[in-house]
Amino acid sequence: MSSTGSRCRDIMQVARLLRSQADRHVLWLALGTVSIVIGSGVLAALSPLALKSLIDAVAASQQPDRAIRLPSALFPGAAYLLLLFAGRVLADIRPLLSATINHRIHSRLTQRFFDHVLRLPLRYLLRRRSGELLHSLDLASAGAQLVTNHLASSLLPVAVELFTMTTVLIHLGQPALVGVFGAAALAYFAIFSAGAKLMTKAARDVSHSSLETYAQLGDGIAHLETLRYFAAECQASHRLRGASAILERQWLRLNRLNIVIALAASVTFAVAMAACVRICAEAVAKGAMTIGGFVLTTVYMLQMVRPLESLGTAARDFSRALGHIRPLLDLLAEPLSDDSIRAAAAAPANGAGRRRPFPVRLENLHFGYDPDRPVLKGVDIDVPAGSTTAIVGRSGSGKTSLARLLMRLYTPQQGRILFEGRPIASIDVLELRGALVGFVPQETALLHATIAENIALGTAAANRDDILVAVRAAQLQELVDSLPRGLDTPVGERGMQLSGGERQRVGIARALLRRPGLYVLDEPTSMLDSKTEVDIQKALQSLCAGVTTIIIAHRLSTIVHADEIVVLDDGQVRERGSHRSLLARNGLYAQMWRQQMAGDG
Repeated sequence: MSSTGSRCRDIMQVARLLRSQADRHVLWLALGTVSIVIGSGVLAALSPLALKSLIDAVAASQQPDRAIRLPSALFPGAAYLLLLFAGRVLADIRPLLSATINHRIHSRLTQRFFDHVLRLPLRYLLRRRSGELLHSLDLASAGAQLVTNHLASSLLPVAVELFTMTTVLIHLGQPALVGVFGAAALAYFAIFSAGAKLMTKAARDVSHSSLETYAQLGDGIAHLETLRYFAAECQASHRLRGASAILERQWLRLNRLNIVIALAASVTFAVAMAACVRICAEAVAKGAMTIGGFVLTTVYMLQMVRPLESLGTAARDFSRALGHIRPLLDLLAEPLSDDSIRAAAAAPANGAGRRRPFPVRLENLHFGYDPDRPVLKGVDIDVPAGSTTAIVGRSGSGKTSLARLLMRLYTPQQGRILFEGRPIASIDVLELRGALVGFVPQETALLHATIAENIALGTAAANRDDILVAVRAAQLQELVDSLPRGLDTPVGERGMQLSGGERQRVGIARALLRRPGLYVLDEPTSMLDSKTEVDIQKALQSLCAGVTTIIIAHRLSTIVHADEIVVLDDGQVRERGSHRSLLARNGLYAQMWRQQMAGDG
């Protein structure tokens, strides 16, 4: 079952993938292309027959006992020229249709890829590199183009041409020629079939090596600044050079297979051509075939090579296509996250009014990115509606993991989270992230777009006034006023045209714009200077008043006014209480407080 069964499965999966991307417009284009290629195949097979009639007419007119009859040569000549012209016209039209099909399928594949990646679990995505993911789409698009081109340009024309030529040869009354023709076709089929099996694995190896090379390239470009900080450019270049060398060897192997297959096909052609010429020469000498028949047969044998080699090229390219499309098929086969966004979900909030605060309860949460290495071990926390709860602890205690669970980026292995008594797993993720919760991460990631577009990310219905209110609340007004284009200023890739503190304030404005019932703030002032931090703290205290707020904090001075402080240690709740009561207890929190105060001093 092995390789043949696996190859059949791959072919079926590729066929289903391409069929799923073909809408009605593509199907009509495909039907038009099929009609054209069938017509091209018929014309290609009939034009040598017209040439035979022309040659026989001219040869007959040269005999001494016969007068020259121009019409007898004119009609076959006109037919021959007309067939050539019609074939050329169809050949010129076909690329337009096939290119339109390819562009349409590429566009739909890109959308399918992007939609699927957006809904994959983070656990899977964190194991993959962006360059590798993107190149899998490039490879799949190239593979899909190979498949669609050959379906339209190789298989159908070949079938039509071979059928027409075989029919004509049978009518010539030379069974030996039909036998040579059939034997050559079988030999070509055997060569290319055996070659295709070998090339499937070689093409897949090329794809894997290509993905690794582009992953290294993407990593280097994405972290160029880091590489320069640590003078690691040569190290990154060396890794890329190693990956490129492996890719080069894989391509060399694939190209060698191509050459071996081509040489075998050339030997087959030479033997078949020699046999054809000998049979035809003997037939002409015996008077069993005219000169036109000799030319027709020779042209057919020459012409037969093109469709058969087209078949061989198609078999070879199908093997390459299977290898190229396999990474995308593997990606699309990955199960989506449980909280994948439904396309028909309601539109997110527009920030036009604050939602009612609600209580949050964390019950017996157990979680680990690797189940064998738990990060949270039975965490229980109650956050009353409208209150502010701070979660603190040393690095690695599980603070940020709690934030990720609250945003449903991950699912706990045990326990549950309740929003106003509703299990978080039962809440539509678009409602959760787009309306119920405003989130500020440790490091705000910005898109290559304007300040306004980044603030309104996920709240497309927000108007300019809503954005300006969020800007003022996040202490961004001075920055916006200083920019020539104000809110319409692009921030650059990953927001690198803004400082760390400015990016963080854009992130705060993004959360404030939602005016949700719950804020989850993960170190919201970690990137800010002392003066701006004080301003932001005042703004947050004012805006979060009466709203349920969970603050993940390392800098304890930012959460002294919290209604309750929960201290995590090794994934468990060690202490809880107000700032004053925890200091009076003189436990872990008091120790952390003294260490930070001493460090600030």
